[in-house]
Amino acid sequence: MMQLAVELAELLHLDLLGLFLEDSGLIDLASMPFSREFKPLGGGWQMIDPDRMLHDFELAARGTERKFLSAAKRLPSGCQFKVARGSITQTFASVSRSDDIVMIAEPRSPAERVTQQFAGMIEGAFRSAAAVMLVPPHIARTKGPVVAITASSGDPSILAAAAIAFAAKEELIIIENDGHDAEDPRISKLAAETGLVIRRMAAPRVRLADPAACAQAFHQITERLIVMTRGVLAEGMASAISAARRVPVLVIEPLDEPDESMPPPGR
Repeated sequence: MMQLAVELAELLHLDLLGLFLEDSGLIDLASMPFSREFKPLGGGWQMIDPDRMLHDFELAARGTERKFLSAAKRLPSGCQFKVARGSITQTFASVSRSDDIVMIAEPRSPAERVTQQFAGMIEGAFRSAAAVMLVPPHIARTKGPVVAITASSGDPSILAAAAIAFAAKEELIIIENDGHDAEDPRISKLAAETGLVIRRMAAPRVRLADPAACAQAFHQITERLIVMTRGVLAEGMASAISAARRVPVLVIEPLDEPDESMPPPGR
């Protein structure tokens, strides 16, 4: 995921921030006299040592920082690494802006996916002002079209996907979730002014509401990235699509007002 973050930052000329979160909830739990941890290999249940937990956090942060700086050493734009302690929601709210992208790696294990820590991180990311990119444990492709899943021809995901496709020199595919693929002059104008190859597909909402049906809707596409606006599909579908397609899914916030002009990327 670090390599993907570096590549995306380089592609879009973004600064990169590595954020190591020390979950204050775990530290508070460790401070309670009745808290226990289970140690495998015959260790059984034992009391949690708060000082040892803080030391483990420090070692993990240092190791992560070394990996992060190694991955980002050739990045022409700026990069920094921070260690934050406190609630996940407050941390995301304090460091993120509306033009940021928070990148989150999906857990390899289904058991990790349902933990309070991961659920809290997802909730905190989506409650922040930033866009959120969900990254599957194993990425199937790093080349191929950029896909926008849209609710209409004025959906902001089109411009976001177009900007990435333009920078990556890839094709743009627009999947229209309303099931219609009528011609729209704004799409034609976008293609003419950017030189992007743009394909449009109709996929009714019911087909994208189920991960298995969603895979069928994508069966002719070998995409590298999917972009969608929050609220276009049901909550949790971005994660399901990312897992089914094994590519990152970028979820952006909707515009306050409909975008009627659709200026091309870079303008």
